[in-house]
Amino acid sequence: MPGNSTISQMYPSSSLQKLPIPELHDTVSRFVTVARPLFSEAEFESCMAKLNDFVTNEGPVLQARLKERASTRENWLEEWWNEYAYFSNRASVCFNVNYFFGFRSTPQPLSQARLAASLIESSVRFRDDLESGRLEHDNIRGKAMCMHQYQYVFGTCRHPGASTDWTEVYSRTESSHIAVAHKGRFFVLRVPEVMGDRQSTVDSIERLLQKIIDSAENLGRTRSIGILTAALRDDWFAARECLLQVSVDNSASLHALESAAFLVSLDTASPTTHKEFSLACHCGDGVDRFFDKNFQIIVFANGRYGFNGEHSLTDATTDMRLCNTMVREAEALSLEHPLSLGAVAADGFGAEELKFSYNSALISHIHKAIDYFDTTVAAHELSTLTFDSYGKENIKKMQVSPDAFVQMAMQLAYYRKYRYVPPTYESASTKAFSRGRTETSRSVSHHSVEWCKAMVDSPETTSLQTKSELLRQAIAHQSQFTAQCAKGNGIDRHMLGLEYALLAGEEKPAIFTDPVFTGSRHWKLSTSQISDSILHAYGWGEVVDDGFGVAYRIENESLHFNVVSQRLGSARLCQYLSDALMDMRFLLTNAHKQPHEIMAEVDAVANALTSIKLLSSSPRRPLSAQSEAADAHASSPRTPASEADTAATTSTQKSGTFRGSFPAETESAGAMVDELERLPSNEVICALETRLSRFVKESLYWALPSTS
Repeated sequence: MPGNSTISQMYPSSSLQKLPIPELHDTVSRFVTVARPLFSEAEFESCMAKLNDFVTNEGPVLQARLKERASTRENWLEEWWNEYAYFSNRASVCFNVNYFFGFRSTPQPLSQARLAASLIESSVRFRDDLESGRLEHDNIRGKAMCMHQYQYVFGTCRHPGASTDWTEVYSRTESSHIAVAHKGRFFVLRVPEVMGDRQSTVDSIERLLQKIIDSAENLGRTRSIGILTAALRDDWFAARECLLQVSVDNSASLHALESAAFLVSLDTASPTTHKEFSLACHCGDGVDRFFDKNFQIIVFANGRYGFNGEHSLTDATTDMRLCNTMVREAEALSLEHPLSLGAVAADGFGAEELKFSYNSALISHIHKAIDYFDTTVAAHELSTLTFDSYGKENIKKMQVSPDAFVQMAMQLAYYRKYRYVPPTYESASTKAFSRGRTETSRSVSHHSVEWCKAMVDSPETTSLQTKSELLRQAIAHQSQFTAQCAKGNGIDRHMLGLEYALLAGEEKPAIFTDPVFTGSRHWKLSTSQISDSILHAYGWGEVVDDGFGVAYRIENESLHFNVVSQRLGSARLCQYLSDALMDMRFLLTNAHKQPHEIMAEVDAVANALTSIKLLSSSPRRPLSAQSEAADAHASSPRTPASEADTAATTSTQKSGTFRGSFPAETESAGAMVDELERLPSNEVICALETRLSRFVKESLYWALPSTS
């Protein structure tokens, strides 16, 4: 896919090592380790017979073709991956392809227009730095990463085709403007080629945006052009053809919209809860969006803001660099210059509305898109989990990989819900290679399955130490597998390449249609991590109809999950995740203890609970001014972190104290008091009951086996 030649010259990918082609027998060996646990022995043996036949016959021929292809290209996989994963995919990009971010709030509030103006100015300047070569090269721990994807960040747009999509890359001259969406209408915002200082530029852009906000009338959803881009790709292709045929003006307006550097949505919604915020960044109501654009900055009426990225040629990790620039500069503006100083926009700035004409056929397409959008939203369940009992720092103290630890939590959560482990996709970056993107790190292994079974199917017959060892083995295997994927030694991209190496008319080898082979990559759990402090939300949709899309963030003191499915029980999976994380910490920190030691801790919790209940039923004596203030805060109205997911969220509001207010019968009870002093008084009893229930009903059940 031809990109921005200026950027390719500034940041040549050819200086990096080429993506390797694994040896065929290595790929087969890796496949065995991750596919065998998913199927019965008979199913797996049937698959292996076909795989062995492939290795003996067609495999070497296709492997040779791959190596020949690699010798003449910077990246042998790139074109095939784009076609397979994105352009031939006829699903909705809104619900099944794009990713979204929701950013933390600015320290001081900014108006919608001023915040959007800041984000626009930061983005335009970021583009200038990128295209002039002033942007520092991406690297991880000193190792250079490929910058090829940056060619597609600005001035690009995906287009629907009759059977296959494509992405168009517009020149800087064609894409010097910014598209703006508000109340169903689209506008073009023009900024001078050479901007002045940041403060005056933001002021000028703000004035133009505020005028749009003040004067634009609601167009109505049934005249929304943007919602067409959320439709199935075949439907959007037909609607786009109809749109272009209605009038010449439509063609010009659509070109202006699609060729913009990026799009800014001035959304009229004001999301407050975590779930509302995530949904609004994910899809909103579909009106003030154009999901084919390379990226959309979404600014809500209440000053919250987010990002929606089209995934075909860029990955979320690439966009995060731009997002960090936007967020940090908006935060600085909110502290230093929260109000505009300019009365009118300076010379060189301007805005105009893009006009579209309609006929009955186009309106029919819009109605169809609205019906599809509303039906799809209603069919989905998005749930979030904020788990703040511990985070990365505590996981590292357990001497395990935080990412692999969370992957095993998802395995256990799914197993508790369904009593089997699913094919699981974790995205592993291959950007250390020229034009590298991702490889599939498969999270299921013999170790993870055995551990899940020990935790759920036979807890009473497996010792605490054995469960701990199984978990550590599963985590270690996942860490090693992911490391191999990052080195280009995965399974799925290699097998995809072998399949694509077939020539026209050649019979497809039986392995590629085998139910075990195809079923092993039916990703019922599609997962990926991006951990950055600027994020308050992050996610995407499921990749198969009977699966979950799970985005997660690992922060120092907390873990965050966004779970999307087609009403399969996303909220319930969040609860299972919370339970799994509690159990795993207990397991890894208590495996060395004897049963009587664990029982002593349970008794300590029970005693503490009894003391708290007795204390709560009688008048309390003031302890200190600090504790009195904390109690006053605890009794004030509180806003839940999430409407639907409160039960799956561990609250850590740092207010209230119970230190010294009841006797600590044992050292363990004293530690419990230390842990609980963070909670306000109206949450302590609930927290203790939950902790006691966890020990007795779950942890103690499998911590004290009758045998072994």
